Amino acid sequence: MTGVTGAQQRTDAPAVWAEVAARLRAELPEPAFLSFFAAALPLEIDRSGVLTVALANEFCVAQARPHRPLIDEWGAAAGLSGVHLVTRDSVGLPSAELDETDGRLTEAESARDQHERQEQYHRAVGRQQEQPPGLVTRLLAERGFWSLDPAAQLKLFEVDDLQGALQVIPSAFGLPGTYEAAVFTGLLTLWGAGPREEPQVQTSLRNLAELLHLSWSGRTANQLVHAIDVLTLTGYRVTVQNDNGAWSNLFHLLDQVETRWDGPRNSPHSRIRAKFSDPVSEAISQPRVLRPFDLAVFHALGEQRHLARRLFLFLEGTSMGRTERGDDVLERIIDERLAATLGAKPQLYELRRNLARAAQAITSAAPRYNCIEIAPRAKRGLRRGDPTHLLRVVRSRVASS
Repeated sequence: MTGVTGAQQRTDAPAVWAEVAARLRAELPEPAFLSFFAAALPLEIDRSGVLTVALANEFCVAQARPHRPLIDEWGAAAGLSGVHLVTRDSVGLPSAELDETDGRLTEAESARDQHERQEQYHRAVGRQQEQPPGLVTRLLAERGFWSLDPAAQLKLFEVDDLQGALQVIPSAFGLPGTYEAAVFTGLLTLWGAGPREEPQVQTSLRNLAELLHLSWSGRTANQLVHAIDVLTLTGYRVTVQNDNGAWSNLFHLLDQVETRWDGPRNSPHSRIRAKFSDPVSEAISQPRVLRPFDLAVFHALGEQRHLARRLFLFLEGTSMGRTERGDDVLERIIDERLAATLGAKPQLYELRRNLARAAQAITSAAPRYNCIEIAPRAKRGLRRGDPTHLLRVVRSRVASS
């Protein structure tokens, strides 16, 4: 109770929050801090030692959740018994400007620097408001890294005169599935929110769990550790050929993972540093490869809807055309290649039926998907045995990263 008493004796909420915010700023990438915490306004410390802090909007409150372990830890170090995050409008406050919450920096900087910081803040908030809070990489989603049959080398992609095949080489930890896809997406999201200077990400198990909308427990921690082990040890062999020759590349998604913990390994404060492999690092550094990904929808689909999750991952990462209204549109032949990418059985009649169910689950969970339907192909001259149906998708457009 000593810490609570100390907090009660400190009525200067701004000074207490300044201690917590300073450590947050040192820990988080600058864009993430500016996006979520720069407009924070400390309100009061109540009798129980809980500090109430108002953030700019609901989005900032939601994005602050993965950082709650750090906020609580540093709040306790500052003498608090807790930190309560609310929105400004919920307590009757107007929208905040950056200089309103960071006066010390404003005084120390020139007017030009202050203007640039405000512009950076508003750009960051604008980007976060128009994009779902997550990232997926187009190449991994389109080519089915999570769903392949390890018993066969499957032709999965053809680009102009380029043909390629992708093979999974499982480890003793098993094959990657939709859970591992979610964990990799979480790591990629944390990397994308940072400076992107190094091909690695550092986080805690609790932080990763909250980002993925997972309820925390020791079991959750063990599942996350296992998923990261699978991502590190599963091998992938890409073989590509064209008129000029062929080449093959064998690699993993993660090259190195370091874990540090105090007490049990499944402690919520266990820290993980994961390094992306060179091929993945090269891929995600290319322009127009990272795509916005709605982690909340992925979680809402549920762990039992494997095909719906795989289809959603595929659709979120796939390049689409644009309609006259500006919506995204995709037409994809329902064939054995699509079945392989989605990890589904190659019987096309059964695949069409299961895709219809998966489509209904996605459109119910993600309102921006206006239409996902199974439609007959209108192409003339189809031969016996040719695929007869298309997967047609229309969704509201979201800016890519």
